[in-house]
Amino acid sequence: MRSRYYIGSATCLKKIKNKMNKELLEKYCSNCCTEEELSSVLTWFKESAGTSEGKALLFKIWENLPDEDGNLKINFDLLLGRIHHEINLIQSKKLLQIADHNLIKYKRREEFIKILTRIAAILLLPVLCFGLYMSFKYQSARYGQDSLSQAYNEVFSSVDAITKVTLPDGSKIWLNRSSSLKYPAIFHGNSRSVELNGEGYFEVVSDSKKPFIVKAGEIQIKALGTTFNVMAYPDEDRIETSLIKGQVELERSDIDGNVMPLLKMKQTDLVIFQKSNHEISVHSILDDSYFSWTNGKLVFNRAPLSEVARKLSRWFNVDFQIQDHELLELQYTATFVNETLPQVMELIALMSPVRYSISNREEISPGTFARRKIILSYRKK
Repeated sequence: MRSRYYIGSATCLKKIKNKMNKELLEKYCSNCCTEEELSSVLTWFKESAGTSEGKALLFKIWENLPDEDGNLKINFDLLLGRIHHEINLIQSKKLLQIADHNLIKYKRREEFIKILTRIAAILLLPVLCFGLYMSFKYQSARYGQDSLSQAYNEVFSSVDAITKVTLPDGSKIWLNRSSSLKYPAIFHGNSRSVELNGEGYFEVVSDSKKPFIVKAGEIQIKALGTTFNVMAYPDEDRIETSLIKGQVELERSDIDGNVMPLLKMKQTDLVIFQKSNHEISVHSILDDSYFSWTNGKLVFNRAPLSEVARKLSRWFNVDFQIQDHELLELQYTATFVNETLPQVMELIALMSPVRYSISNREEISPGTFARRKIILSYRKK
């Protein structure tokens, strides 16, 4: 449907009487007025076009344009007449600008240009609306009615920040460091689908008619309204989903795009999907270590050093190198809040037989530096 704007009322139109009528204004829009009629129209534009009655008459003409009925019918002559009229306005303005510097002529010219500017603004509004309508009509015909759903937003969380995102449906997502979320500008269809790359904490608004789907690599997490955490970094061999509140279903997409159900998670479930062999393991959430990062905390509960190093690597944007195999047997229980990297490494060295060194940043190219490297080795007593 063409966008319509209603200003004034039928009673206002009757008050115009002899000042202006629809037929004369249509002749003007079609550039078919006599000199006498043109003078009358210009006087009306100057004195009455800006009133509510005048606007109502102008938009009355716009509303009477033929609407669509399956096949859009366009009065090209009327539209062309309006375009020609705008050309005439431009030409008239140029002619006025070449007048001499006579003060009286200058004042008259200035006043006349003001009138022409008002006329152009009034006439261009419906033409602009019509152009936007035709553009949307063309895009819909070419790409289908779901063309708007192809517009996506993508949010990136930097290596040293946690980013909060509010979706069009009101759902809230926290993105961990070095993570991204892609979502449509408007949720269309029968679902609300987003794509996660990295780690995200989701608080989903309930909608029984539109399930919320998180696409994380091979895995899809489907929820109606719940709170959960998903860890799906591309360089990890595992995808972790921890359910804090509500219910979610895990699904897997095959090479052909077919979706296969995997399992339904219960509250406090932690499900780990191994990418390499497609194995699934279910555990219980015993603490907040899986989503404490949303509050700026790193929590480890009997975590092996390999896991500690992996999370610290993303948290501080560094690379870890574990030199001795004995270190892989070490486990840590700790909570870090606002500590710097040297402080964290010093605490690890104090509580375990670990020796560490932190390299300086190496410049790869002008203005570009490599990540610092943390080398861990076993410290003998």
